[in-house]
Formats: sequence, C-alpha cells, structure tokens
Amino acid sequence: SSGINAEYGIDVLDSFITPVQFFNEYVIPGTPVLFKGAAKTFPAFTKWTDEYFESLPESQLFSVFVEEGKKENRNEGSRHLTFSEFLKAYKKEDIYYVNPVPPFLASDIPLHLPLNCPFVIENLLADNVMWFSSGGTKSVWHNDAYENINCLMRGTKWFIMANRSETHQKAHIDVRGGAYSSVDVENVDTNKYPGFKDIQFYNVSMEAGDCLYIPWMWFHHVNSFGSNLAVNIWWRSYRTPLVCDEMKQLTLDQLHFRDNDEEDRSVPLSEAAHQNIYMHDRMYVEKTIDPPAFLDSVGPALDERGMQYVTDEDVDRLFKLLDANKDGLLNYVEIDSILTVLPNFLLQFKDEL
Repeated sequence: SSGINAEYGIDVLDSFITPVQFFNEYVIPGTPVLFKGAAKTFPAFTKWTDEYFESLPESQLFSVFVEEGKKENRNEGSRHLTFSEFLKAYKKEDIYYVNPVPPFLASDIPLHLPLNCPFVIENLLADNVMWFSSGGTKSVWHNDAYENINCLMRGTKWFIMANRSETHQKAHIDVRGGAYSSVDVENVDTNKYPGFKDIQFYNVSMEAGDCLYIPWMWFHHVNSFGSNLAVNIWWRSYRTPLVCDEMKQLTLDQLHFRDNDEEDRSVPLSEAAHQNIYMHDRMYVEKTIDPPAFLDSVGPALDERGMQYVTDEDVDRLFKLLDANKDGLLNYVEIDSILTVLPNFLLQFKDEL
C-alpha cells in the first residue's frame, strides 16, 4: 500500500487569458492550467472575512446545506444550518459547507475573464459552488461531468489529477452512478487497485488567490489546509473555437446557471442532449460518437420531455444532419453543432408540441 505519487506539473500563467485563447489552448485540447494570483482582483478576496460575513443581516436567515465529515465518503449525513450558525460551528466541528455562493455574496465574485464570452454566458454555465471549511478536507477520487475553474480565496489546496482519456480503465471508478472510487487515496492498496501503479498523476498546489482549470472528466482528489474558502464555476463542455465579440463586467448574481438536473425540463432540449452526449462513456476514449451512442444519449433527453413521437429513425436523420464530413461519426465540433441544429430540426414536429 502507498499514497499516490504525483510527479507531473501543469502550465502556470501569471494572470487570466481571454476566452478565445483559453478555449483554443486549454479547453479544446483538455489541458489543465493554473492561473497564479488571478483571483486577487476579486472583491471577495479582500472582503470575505468571517467578521464581514457575520456583519451581514442575511447571514442570520440564509439556510445552508452542511456536509458531515471533512474526509469525504459520500455516505455521511448532512444537515441545514443558517449561514451564521455555520460560521460559529465550522472551526470546532467536523463539517464542510458545499453550496452555491449565497445570493447576498454573489456580487463579490466577477465572472472569470476566460469565461466572459456571450456564447458561454448564454449557453454553457451550469453551476457555482462555495467550498468552505476549517481545513483538513479530503475528497474522494472522482471526476465531474463539467468543465471547472476553481478559485481559492483562503488557505491552500493540493490537487492530484489524472487525464480521463489516458486512465479510463485504470482509475477504478467503482461506485456505479457516482463517478467516484472507493479507493482510500491516502493509502492506496495497489493489489486491490493495480491500475493506480500505471497512471500519470499531475500534482498541483494552490495558494490563496490562485485559480485552477480542471478539464471535463479529469480525475482528481483534493486536500485543503488552513481556514479554506474556494468558489468554483462549472460549465458544460464545448470543444469548438469560440467567437467572442464583447465582454461585459458581470458578477455571479447577474448570471443564470443551469444546473443540468435531468429532471429539470426548463433546460432546453438541445442543451440536455448535448450534455448527455458528452457524458457518454464512448466520448472519454474515442472522442467521437457513433449512431448507437448518439441514440443512447439523445433518446433519454427526448423521453424526459414527453417527446416519444420523435422516432429512432428521426434521431438517425438528426445524426446524419450533424455529420458534416459524412464519416459516420460525430467529432467534437459536429456534436457542439447540436445546440443550433436541433431547435430547427424539431420545427417539423411543431404540430405535436
């Protein structure tokens, strides 16, 4: 048995970059990057002390979800407290705040420059989360179905990461439906989890003010140290070069995050189908979708919206419409085109709607 030996570093930049550059150089190839000190310009970086939080009347009333147990196992309990009650308890108790940024604090976090593009704002933003503890938190070994930028306001964090496409069969994601592993990341039994011996791990240390891009579906494990407060933004994967014609000074309270709950029919069908395709197992290794995988992905999104009148043959016609190079497979750019093609495709069924 041993801990994970993470020996590879990642790109480090000393400031944020434009959305076009970010997508071209990091998101499309799926390459992590650390933006050193980029969050030090956020109002939250200087304002967010416990004393400031306590001084806000909303803290006494706002209910938050608190996880029990800072070493995550996803079977621990949880409870609701007011934000003020959490502030009084978190330094003494084994609890962890995992919630969207409270509305009364959201104006302190600007939309990060690499995401400040009209197309991203209007189509891709999924959720934001505040991670707040006294330190000593340890996550499970897991991956997320979203792209992620995590910005640290207080404390330090240590990430161990691995590329999803390189480690698909080795990562021992053995909790079905949970996208995480039962492995004890601090004491890996390499007899039980032999794949861990062959994974190329990336080791990233974050200090307060740093922001880390974690690509879609990359495996990661996170340790936090000292009074620890971070905010991350999740967005739906999109691997087509962006055109960004304007940038606005927006903060989190001015943005609409579509947490892509499968039960939420308010999420447009084109977005739900797009997300389902990116979550399909085939995408991690092959980086393309074939007709059966396309039907597996789009069919449930149609069914959830009561659109059973769209037949498998119709879905096959949609596939052929998206398959611009006619090679019988959809690549990233062809998959991303579903966001614009599907709404027009569905007009033929308007009498059914």
